[in-house]
Amino acid sequence: MNFFEIFDKNDDIKLIKSSGTVYTLKEIMALVKPIVSKLKQDDRKSAVIISDNNFDFFINFLAAIFAGKEIFLLADKKKLFLLDFDYILLDEADTAGDFCCKIEKPDYNSTFINIFTSGSSGKPKKIKKTLNNLIIEAEDIYEEFKKYFLPETEIITSTSPRHMFALANYVMLPLCFCGEFLINTDEVVYPDSVETGGKFFITTPSFLEQFKKHNIKINDFPCIVMTAGDKLKKEMYDYLDGVAISEIYGSSETGTIAHKEGFEQSFCCMKSVSVSMDDASQIVINSPYFMEKDITLCDIIKKDGEDGFYLNKRSDRIIKIQEKRINAMEIEEYINKSEYVDSCYCVKNGDKLGCAAVLNEKGKLFYLEKTGGRTKLIKHLKSLVKDKSEIIPQKWKFLPEIPKSKTGKVDKEKIESLFEKNLSFPLILDIQQESEAKAVLKMVFSNTCNFFSGHFDEFPVLPGVVQLYFAHLFAEELFKIDISKDTAKKVKFSHIIKPDEEIELVLDKTEKNINYTYKKGETVCSSGTFNIQE
Repeated sequence: MNFFEIFDKNDDIKLIKSSGTVYTLKEIMALVKPIVSKLKQDDRKSAVIISDNNFDFFINFLAAIFAGKEIFLLADKKKLFLLDFDYILLDEADTAGDFCCKIEKPDYNSTFINIFTSGSSGKPKKIKKTLNNLIIEAEDIYEEFKKYFLPETEIITSTSPRHMFALANYVMLPLCFCGEFLINTDEVVYPDSVETGGKFFITTPSFLEQFKKHNIKINDFPCIVMTAGDKLKKEMYDYLDGVAISEIYGSSETGTIAHKEGFEQSFCCMKSVSVSMDDASQIVINSPYFMEKDITLCDIIKKDGEDGFYLNKRSDRIIKIQEKRINAMEIEEYINKSEYVDSCYCVKNGDKLGCAAVLNEKGKLFYLEKTGGRTKLIKHLKSLVKDKSEIIPQKWKFLPEIPKSKTGKVDKEKIESLFEKNLSFPLILDIQQESEAKAVLKMVFSNTCNFFSGHFDEFPVLPGVVQLYFAHLFAEELFKIDISKDTAKKVKFSHIIKPDEEIELVLDKTEKNINYTYKKGETVCSSGTFNIQE
């Protein structure tokens, strides 16, 4: 039953579960109506939803639709400056107030929802769709996967409904099939705290990789795991053996195009989707999930029968450096063949090519060799590219992992910012996130790190400002929070840190603060506190 067809029937159908409380359709509408009244009294035609809380998102989303507003879903609050029109900003659901207007079924074709791409390749692009586009997509998703669902199947997600993938599966699917699903709005952040048994789990490859990284097994199987945002590696299919997984291929522009259930399988198109190839073998999509006639993506495909295809590679990673055009993906493929590298990603940095690489255990041992291990490792990696490309990476960052966005895509903007800072990174030997509030990182600052130069020439030690920088950086990354940079307090330096020494960074999160401690064995080298931004 479509929510928008039965919302006024005062039905007791269970719809949403939040912090253990189940809300019926009737109870949800009681929360939505006061917001509808406020929105209808506002002359502004656009409503921007930035709600981090999934429950607030649902209430605001429904209210904006019934109020007849054009909806804009912005995943990053920091990008509000990109909106050059008057809008109503919806964050926390303000359900206080009276209901004083009539609510009618929305016009599916004149109700517009706008989402934005991640902006990883530049300025975020606005994608406009009708409510009808989203409803048709949800109906096809149900038909494709209904064999996995039971009545009142609980849906959980680790990604934001402000992105197209979760909007279609986590929001529109249960709204189009009320009674078939129970939307669990509780936040899913850490793999060790996820209860997946019998649930429909919407997530990303980067989140699933955390299960393997921390050796967490999914023993209580979900009915199905649906993942999108990046390619799911074969090792993850192997690690999650026995778990029903559907890997989704699609984009913000196109919505869900196709799916596959195994690493070696080809993608199978959704019911209403047809694909073809242009002269460059790029995929061309025709579908009722968007307003355009058809959309061409930069992915190179190989057709497999009438409704299937294999994804070969992306053609949009062409970088122009020193008047030469290079394919970043090809260079990454050469580097990834090294016995020392787990993964890598190349970006342009000024007139040079930078490479962020993740080393495997063998690579870390090579790096830690006392006689110039880092230098020899970089020379080896350059040699893999030297005879195959006119441009080879000149700048290198060895990271614990390739940064990913909440949608599971490579966070190109973050990688570029790391190279712009021109600051050497420590080698991360191990990361143990013991709980939602504690993490321990083992690391080594190589004697080749650029901040040792001049500090001091005869007796190099790790600068205090560098210790503060990395404590701040890793705390934000691991706990997914924003920390005030100018609020470091209780800072104490009690023991020097020399190059090539193995040290630990201990991070403890409280409600309002992050406490950090650098240790060498049992010896405390430095400590301090950062304030968490509210």
